[in-house]
Amino acid sequence: MSLLNQYKASLKAVEVEEIFDLLIYRPLAFLFVKATYSTNITPDQVSVVALIIGSAAGVMFGFGEYSFFVIGASLYILSNILDCADGQIARLKKNGTKVGRVVDGFVDYIVSIFVFVGIAIGLMKQFNNHEIILIGNSVLDWKPGAYIWFASILGAVSSAVQAFYFDFYRNKFLEIVFGKASNIINEINEYEHERKRFDEDPSSAGFLEKFLINVYLRYSYLQLKIQKEHEENHNESKPDAKLYYVKNRLLLRFWSYMGSTTHITLCVVCAFFNSLEVFLLLCILPLNLLMLFLFFVQKEVNKNLWRL
Repeated sequence: MSLLNQYKASLKAVEVEEIFDLLIYRPLAFLFVKATYSTNITPDQVSVVALIIGSAAGVMFGFGEYSFFVIGASLYILSNILDCADGQIARLKKNGTKVGRVVDGFVDYIVSIFVFVGIAIGLMKQFNNHEIILIGNSVLDWKPGAYIWFASILGAVSSAVQAFYFDFYRNKFLEIVFGKASNIINEINEYEHERKRFDEDPSSAGFLEKFLINVYLRYSYLQLKIQKEHEENHNESKPDAKLYYVKNRLLLRFWSYMGSTTHITLCVVCAFFNSLEVFLLLCILPLNLLMLFLFFVQKEVNKNLWRL
């Protein structure tokens, strides 16, 4: 298999990948995978390292100094490269595990918590040291501390919701067009079976594995609830795969601009320019407006597809 074919095999599908992943992170991740392919390194180990490095990036942002912002941004880039690499290793070596899939899914969320909390603490220190002027608060005129934490929390929630909707429509695209994604009910049944196996044979898994499976199931049930509220005609037959591809390919590309990698890249760029407040404002204003616009367009497109 050629190097290019190996790279393509490491991806889910080009159409569903985020543009920054395709251009930057996944090629670098693939180089890491090739360099370590002959070793015994596992996807789970890479996920844990990505989690540690990403969390350290958030800690660096919390120091509130430009030099630490640069270090934090660099660590954030490295964390995302490794976060891409774990899935590529699993797909190429076919050695992924159910627990590993759970860990990989939660790396972004845990790292994001560290990053947004770190940003809030760092902005507080910068403001107290009279190093920055709060752009958004010049309009709201709140207490600076209240504004910073409000913007950080709202930015974090916004980025999580935006990434959720991108993942939702990406998985729907993969399921209908490529048959690569099982629906969430099948995922829940699969992990319920895994939890039952752990209960029947306690020695087959440690505390951490059981905890992660339970957390993932709770998260999946929440996803299922949201899916039922937002998915169009989810009890009816699926639309034609080719037609769905034509109608949704470009739309999915726009959805991808709200994925986690876009947030990471925006954060990194703003950190290098010492403007982390701008990153929060981008998550809150333009990206939320884009999400609302795409949401209504997507509803209309899918409504017409399911009518056919």
